[in-house]
Amino acid sequence: MRIPRFYLPHPIQAGQQLDLPPTLFHHAIQVLRLSAGESLILFNGDSGEYLARLETVGKRSATVLLENFSSANTESPVQLTLALAIIKPEKMDFALQKAVELGVTHIQPLITQRSVVRIGKEKADKKVEHWEGIAIAACEQSGRTRLPTISPPQTLDAWLEQKTTGSCLLLAPGEFPSIHQLPAQLPPPIALLIGPEGGFTDEEVEQCLRAGMTAVSLGPRILRAETASIAALTLLQHRYGDF
Repeated sequence: MRIPRFYLPHPIQAGQQLDLPPTLFHHAIQVLRLSAGESLILFNGDSGEYLARLETVGKRSATVLLENFSSANTESPVQLTLALAIIKPEKMDFALQKAVELGVTHIQPLITQRSVVRIGKEKADKKVEHWEGIAIAACEQSGRTRLPTISPPQTLDAWLEQKTTGSCLLLAPGEFPSIHQLPAQLPPPIALLIGPEGGFTDEEVEQCLRAGMTAVSLGPRILRAETASIAALTLLQHRYGDF
């Protein structure tokens, strides 16, 4: 049976005994029904993970002992940014979850001309917090020991103005090279830009190309944004990462 993994955003070290925070207690004890003597794995995003054992379990609290540290590194050798135009909430959640499982190191939600969902400044912080929760759960499930960063939403214009280093790929329909036709090596980090449900406008595509982005295609079929992100990230990990 696989040992359950949990993210604990605190400094931790082997030999330490600590109380489980309320949210972790709820998940480990009340949802998974772990009991005293059972093992769990804790990680805090600083790389590596700790094998821990439940020492005591009460109705409202539990303590664990961190027994040993493992320097396990499950991060991809390629730094990948997913710049994804904001799509409908459940589809956005799905796309971000799978992106984290596929090893992205940074996620940039974008507002484009055809974005169906608009997020005001007053809701942006709550939305990022929600997405971070999805990223944490995906890291726990996939065995990652570092959390990807998620930036607040910004416009495509603003993102293009600040994006200056590495390689920038624009996923677009049409007669563009496929990912496997890209050079064997690309200057890191690699950023992948994917549009919303209705795609980018012609003006936005031209704007991206003028900004120095390289257009790539996934073939003759039009994919949904969440499908395209999974397919393109998988191909990039296969060509430049650890797939």
